[in-house]
Amino acid sequence: MNVRAPCVAACIALAWTPGAVASPEPGSAGARAAAQADPVLTIVEPDDQSQLAGVVRLRADVAPADEVEAVEFFVDGARVCAVPAPPFECAWDAGRRAEAHVVRVAARLGGGRRVVRSVLTRAGPVAFFSTGTSAVLVPVAVRDRRGRFVDGLTRDDFALYEDGDRQELSFFESADMDLVLAVDFSASMGSSMRLLRSAVRRFLGELPGAARLSLLAFNDRVFVVARHERDRDRLLAAVDDLPRPYGGTSLLDAVVHALEIHDGDVAHKAVVLFSDGDERDSFTNVATAEQRIRASRATLYAITMGRSRAVERVRAQLGSLARISGGQSFAIARIDDLDEALTYVREDLENRYLLGYEPSNRRSDGTWRRIEVRTANRRHAVQAREGYLAVPSY
Repeated sequence: MNVRAPCVAACIALAWTPGAVASPEPGSAGARAAAQADPVLTIVEPDDQSQLAGVVRLRADVAPADEVEAVEFFVDGARVCAVPAPPFECAWDAGRRAEAHVVRVAARLGGGRRVVRSVLTRAGPVAFFSTGTSAVLVPVAVRDRRGRFVDGLTRDDFALYEDGDRQELSFFESADMDLVLAVDFSASMGSSMRLLRSAVRRFLGELPGAARLSLLAFNDRVFVVARHERDRDRLLAAVDDLPRPYGGTSLLDAVVHALEIHDGDVAHKAVVLFSDGDERDSFTNVATAEQRIRASRATLYAITMGRSRAVERVRAQLGSLARISGGQSFAIARIDDLDEALTYVREDLENRYLLGYEPSNRRSDGTWRRIEVRTANRRHAVQAREGYLAVPSY
């Protein structure tokens, strides 16, 4: 989340100047080379009015970029990433609070030259999810003993409990959705991309027309390919334009970034993630990803194949995140099995009820509130998120 705030007239006098770089002596060879050839480096995101919280995008532009060997991003003196070619951008987890940060970008050029720019972001009171007096929304799927979805239920068929106390339902309807699909295009996906594109196209083509869809592609970085798109033709074209596989795998970064780009106006949010690679390159750790899941309303569906299917650690991590959110994780043996997993996800999304309630415990104290949903028929299997964080309003 990148929140802009108006600048206060008398802020803080700084003893350094953003973008200042040590200059070579006038008339020296270094000065002549710099004057002749140094490109213009611009920090596009963030700027000096930004408040950074959650997974944010760091982005720079270099013009011309012909001599650039790599662009390095630093936050508070620590290197976040090095990007060898345009687009010069990467994801960084700024944490739950919006603190002030010094973001420095260095473009390494031929001949050992560098161009450096810096920006100081603003501190601010930012929280991910605040209940206050607003309703808590809980997407719910109900199945019978044979695993078939149960439709036709009414508000009176449900009972919802928070920390053991029954809550009065104030909201009930079938759930429209805001869906983010996150697709792995790391180097190990090379032989599977053709079949993956086909499966994703079929999945998207069969979703309800009212769904709002975003598409992420990730390797050791995360890229937004399409955002909040309703036009199916444009979305399918974006799938066809997915990059050729290369690089490592940043699964947890992709999960958290997907949570951050959801549309706040849509009540039911879901993330579908597919990967065949081990978790090796994320800046986000498991604890942070779990915190983001707990502070989000999104339901996570994680599909793993191949190498990550065989790595118990990855399967356990994604399974835990999906379970907390009320979603599901799948481990498939072959890319050919992806259609079946995606069909399950689509049917699960289409058959969700959306329950809402005003919590009887109105305190926004940052505690974890456990949710339990039951139906009048005890033979029903109810799938819902495990709870939510009552993060205080600031």
